[in-house]
Amino acid sequence: MRIVVLSFTIAVFLSIIALLQNYGQKNDQMKRRFNQVVDTERPYSDEELRKSFSERVIKPLIKRVSEGVRRSAGNRPVGQSKASIKIEKQLKASGLALTLQEFTFIKSMLILVFFVIGIALFLLLPINFLLRLVVLLLMMNIPLYGTSYFLTSRVKSRKEAILRELPDTMDVLMVSVEAGLGLDAAIVRQYAKNKSVVLTELNGAIREVQMGVPRRTALKEMADRCDVKELTAFVTALLQADQLGVPIKNVLDVQSERLRVERKQMIQAKAAKAPIKIMLPTVAFIFPVIFIILLGPAVVELIATMS
Repeated sequence: MRIVVLSFTIAVFLSIIALLQNYGQKNDQMKRRFNQVVDTERPYSDEELRKSFSERVIKPLIKRVSEGVRRSAGNRPVGQSKASIKIEKQLKASGLALTLQEFTFIKSMLILVFFVIGIALFLLLPINFLLRLVVLLLMMNIPLYGTSYFLTSRVKSRKEAILRELPDTMDVLMVSVEAGLGLDAAIVRQYAKNKSVVLTELNGAIREVQMGVPRRTALKEMADRCDVKELTAFVTALLQADQLGVPIKNVLDVQSERLRVERKQMIQAKAAKAPIKIMLPTVAFIFPVIFIILLGPAVVELIATMS
């Protein structure tokens, strides 16, 4: 009898523990799901606040004001003239996250600010009228030519960076492809480690392909945007390899070797021009000093004799 009572008690105790364990597991699952919901809500609610001040305030303000100015000017389409097309192409090649309207608005605001500063200097400087007029003209021309010079120099430096980084990028992608990755996966993986100019452009093209843009269109648009002859040749080789079924590893190997040879030839050409460039400051600055040292005493004696 005692054994039966003891067995019954143990069975009831184990049943209660099993029920409590199931309840605890359900409660833990409910808390875990609640924490997941809370964690997913926080980034979505703070996504707008995580953006920089320029993305949240300055760029939308510039866009609204530029659109308002364009509408008040008669809704004339921007970018139809040759100068506008050239500026838009330079903005794409420079890597700046600015549209043609935003760049035009910034340039107009700089001209206005420098014009106001020039007027203030024209009225306050204690110099004659002609010099004040020259100062005013200089202040008006600084933003007009300074923005163009900044954009041109930015495009030039970006093209030089692409030309300098392209062979090393090809080597890294070739190693990644040999390790078993596809070209797209290799580009994305290397971009996560190194935000270079070439990998940034390639990663942007891969993202466009993932969004539904045809590969040929995305790569050609990237080549046209960068406007670098070597990168265009590399894109052409990739498209031909994709069309003919040539292994990507062979294409990367050949392109890397070709780019290194071209870069070596370019460096040799610059080294060959160095003596000519050195001769100009030598003639302009060193030879006059030598002539003064050698001929100076003779000229002094000649002047003393003649006097």
